[in-house]
Amino acid sequence: MPIFAISIMAILALVAATLALGMDSRSGSKVQQAADSAALGGATAFLNSSSPRAADRLEAAYHQAKVLAERNSEYALADLVVDAVTEDAYGQHTQLAVELEFQPVNFFARFSGNTATAPIRRRAVASSTWGFPLCLLALSPNEQSGISLKHLARLTADGCIVWSNNTGRQSLSLLGGRAEAKSFCAAGLVDRSHRASVSPLPDQQCDPIPDPLKDWTPPTAGTCAPAPDFEPPLSVVRQSERQLEKLLRRQNSGRRNDDDDDDDDDDDDDDDDDERQTGLANACSNRAGASNPNCPSEPATGGGLSDFDLLALTDNLANALYILDRQFDMETDTLTPGTYCGLDIAYGHVRMQPGTYFIKDAPMTVTRKATVKAEGVTIVFTGPGAYLRVSDQARLDLSAPTDGPLAGIAVAERRNTALNGVPVVSRLTGHGALSIIGLIYLPTQNFFISGSGAGDQSSPLLQIVANRISLRDTGLLRIDFNPGKTDVPVAIQPARIARLIE
Repeated sequence: MPIFAISIMAILALVAATLALGMDSRSGSKVQQAADSAALGGATAFLNSSSPRAADRLEAAYHQAKVLAERNSEYALADLVVDAVTEDAYGQHTQLAVELEFQPVNFFARFSGNTATAPIRRRAVASSTWGFPLCLLALSPNEQSGISLKHLARLTADGCIVWSNNTGRQSLSLLGGRAEAKSFCAAGLVDRSHRASVSPLPDQQCDPIPDPLKDWTPPTAGTCAPAPDFEPPLSVVRQSERQLEKLLRRQNSGRRNDDDDDDDDDDDDDDDDDERQTGLANACSNRAGASNPNCPSEPATGGGLSDFDLLALTDNLANALYILDRQFDMETDTLTPGTYCGLDIAYGHVRMQPGTYFIKDAPMTVTRKATVKAEGVTIVFTGPGAYLRVSDQARLDLSAPTDGPLAGIAVAERRNTALNGVPVVSRLTGHGALSIIGLIYLPTQNFFISGSGAGDQSSPLLQIVANRISLRDTGLLRIDFNPGKTDVPVAIQPARIARLIE
């Protein structure tokens, strides 16, 4: 009998110990879940706070973590630590560590001989990254440069970041001009001249930012609509040509008067007939016209030109060719959404009705003194040789749709616009002006601003993602990143990441 009783007691003690261990294990799991929830909740509060001040977001994180940790009165908050914010070119970062303690009431533990079980302590750590908004991103990893700035060009990206994924020695090429942003970062090295004013100084060898829209599929173009006629009236063209012809004659006459060599004068008699021009084509086709700055160069195609400098010399017409054009304040023509095999707008004030426009296998050009107004519009380039050019004294005002599948996207491409494997160049040159609210997404194209071309209005929302980005001459691009000033949504949201790390 005593042996039997002892055996029964041993068996009961073993069962009680097993049950006590199970209850402690379940209690430990619940405490860990509570600690995880408190830490992650605090990290999320750091991201969701509307305040731009890091100190305010830290306070919100601490408060939320504390509230969640104390939600269950059975658990005691043993420790709560919120790290100070660290900041790099990408954004602001912090960590939260939460430690909870639980004193379980375990009947089976007492039955097995313990007066009480040991306190259960569990710890959780969460990290939070509050990324800065993205304004400029050059995707190409291996071109000569990712983002370049030279001469007297100016780039202002107030409140947002400028990033180059290029891994070479000139990932950011800053040879002149002035640049300001929230931060600059290069996956490779920075080539900065003393002639360039840059604030803050760029970081080097940063991690590349993946293409934010890599998995996005643009819509498909349809059949091309008839090409609209936005050319200047023939009377204006003829009058401009006559004015240029007179200018060339005066200059040619001045050259002959400066020639003191009688023999050369005799030799040039045969050329006099060629210099008595009767039209623009002849006036600019002879030797004098070839060296005359008033004569236009051959039009750039945008393909096969690896050096952006060439485009600055070839894009723009002579001023005399459009000096007599009228610049309209009121709408003169409208354009409806659809597919166009190229689009040449050279005269008038054209309003693009809201919708999606496909520019197929040829460029969209806005030239001379033409102006274009487009609200709620997305322009999609598709096929070899499709790109955007605004030059001369033309202007394009474009804002992206506020809703729908293309909300926030102003300009995009279907990644098939290269000519013979060479990226085409969407560009703003001469005295052209561009005002865009939304995203310019040209992952396989280069984007170029030269001359005195300007994104001349301070856009509250402009993001540019391109293969390469370049500003030169007195080109200007100004972004005052403040999405609250527009109804157009941000197409590429800044990184907001909260996660458990321990």
